[in-house]
Amino acid sequence: MEFIQKKTADNAAEQFLPKAADRGIKLAWDRFEGQLPECGFCESGLSCRDCLQGPCISHPFRDTNKMGVCGKDKDILAVQTLLKLVLKGTMATLDQVNDFVEGITSGAMKPKNVAEAKKAVSAIQGLLANGAPALKKAFPKALIAAWDAAGIFPQGMAKDLFKASQKVEGGIASAEETLFWALKAALLCAFTQKLQGGLKKAAFGAAPAEVKVNMGVLGGNGATIVLYGRFSPVLKAKIAAAAAKKKVTVAGVCTDPVLGPNTFAPVTSYGSQELPLMTGAVDLIVTGDQFVNPSLAAIAEEYKVTVVPTETLKGQKMDAFAKAVVEKAEEAFKFRRSVARDIPEATETALMGLSAADLDVKKIADAVKKGKIKGIAILAGTNNVKFTQDLPFVTLAQEFLKDGILCVSEGDASVSLAKYGLLDPKQREKHAGKAVADLLKIAGKNLPAVIDLGCSENGGVMEFLLELAAASKKALCELPILACFAEANRSAEVAEALSLVAMGVSTYFWPSLPVTGSPKTAAMLSKLCNEKFGAKLIVHTDKKMEPLAKAKMILNVFNRVPDPSVTDHPWTDWKK
Repeated sequence: MEFIQKKTADNAAEQFLPKAADRGIKLAWDRFEGQLPECGFCESGLSCRDCLQGPCISHPFRDTNKMGVCGKDKDILAVQTLLKLVLKGTMATLDQVNDFVEGITSGAMKPKNVAEAKKAVSAIQGLLANGAPALKKAFPKALIAAWDAAGIFPQGMAKDLFKASQKVEGGIASAEETLFWALKAALLCAFTQKLQGGLKKAAFGAAPAEVKVNMGVLGGNGATIVLYGRFSPVLKAKIAAAAAKKKVTVAGVCTDPVLGPNTFAPVTSYGSQELPLMTGAVDLIVTGDQFVNPSLAAIAEEYKVTVVPTETLKGQKMDAFAKAVVEKAEEAFKFRRSVARDIPEATETALMGLSAADLDVKKIADAVKKGKIKGIAILAGTNNVKFTQDLPFVTLAQEFLKDGILCVSEGDASVSLAKYGLLDPKQREKHAGKAVADLLKIAGKNLPAVIDLGCSENGGVMEFLLELAAASKKALCELPILACFAEANRSAEVAEALSLVAMGVSTYFWPSLPVTGSPKTAAMLSKLCNEKFGAKLIVHTDKKMEPLAKAKMILNVFNRVPDPSVTDHPWTDWKK
């Protein structure tokens, strides 16, 4: 390896690493080390295999192969690599919302608010068909004008995704035009998530809940089901209902933990998703595709865990499928009585699933305006084996909170933070500095040090930002807000990061995106986006940069401290 680092900061996860080695089980960290050294061309976005004439590269040190066979140069290769990631992430979101809509329109469940659910379904269908121009009312006029000027306001799946996908197939689109297609697809993704959040609220209600987090939640006496990844909320609700009748425990990994009236205790975060199976306490897993490692199948077989992919639902009614899942879990529990249990004593309490409606956004805006807090940090993303699991999230949050930065989080980042007590209201004073703690006392009911705004798939961060802009009577790019993807992994996170930039929120992104082989593409993400939207996507290439150094660098921006080592500050002048 280029340098040695600890694999995880989570003690509950760490105790399984030597046990896996003793049994010859390869985990994500082992497989990553087996891939080193990584291909420099792929890592920097200078490779391509979009057709069968390749694979091709653009060699930075040779004159003979600067372009691919078709003539793509380094700039086109890099920006098209970014576009492909965004398209993939957007399609993942559309797949899930399609299953959700199908579950509602098929009558598989009765929404809590039927009228609102019909409106939400109609809006989603309209967005995918023609971009839903009516959505423009939900955004500030200046933001809409910037999107229209750049030609990135979504126009529907056919005009956005289909057309954008053809930019990697051929044509003579410039790097700038290709980047705008990526931004357009990213906004379609963000709009879909916003509408999906509305559908979730109509179908299940919208109340935050206290949930238990980490592998200690697996200590039940009966059968245990763990839901892995994103899939239809309707199916999840059906499984929960069937399980409740049989007193079967249902927990989750990389899945929405709050789905009223049910909660699915997060067992762990993305990077250690294989380890719950090694506890011996998981009898059956239901797996979607998104955020699920294929390695689960082999480890499940090793520990005699039944695996039920959601794809096996085809041709079945949800109620029958859910009942069958619970019955299989009960059978597996009886069959696995001889399997030894090794459950870590690690459990934290977390308040999760908050929304802008649960917060006094006007008081938050007032605290920003009067300088009572220095700014707001959005902590997002999953885990990445290139970093010590959870350490970047926890370090950033701790340093920000001490220095007067309000922190909000979402999705798997929230789970990572929850494992260390940062989402526990009872530990608020322990983690938050006085400025943030004073604000949290008046900004909502019993708020923790870090505010979880739900899963990214439900658009909670966008709703909060829109409310904040309205309360502040300012554009988002004029407010001291930063987004931080501290250890990003999936393509959906790339799409979300670009959509935040388009909204006017400068975003730090680790690890470096595969665009660094093209200085022009990197410059467009910084300078061009700043000109168009007042925000930048900031990509750093220093693999050895410690989390504390990252926190200090970002705090320099919040504190308006000039830093000669950083040439791409999001702002040169914040209005105080």
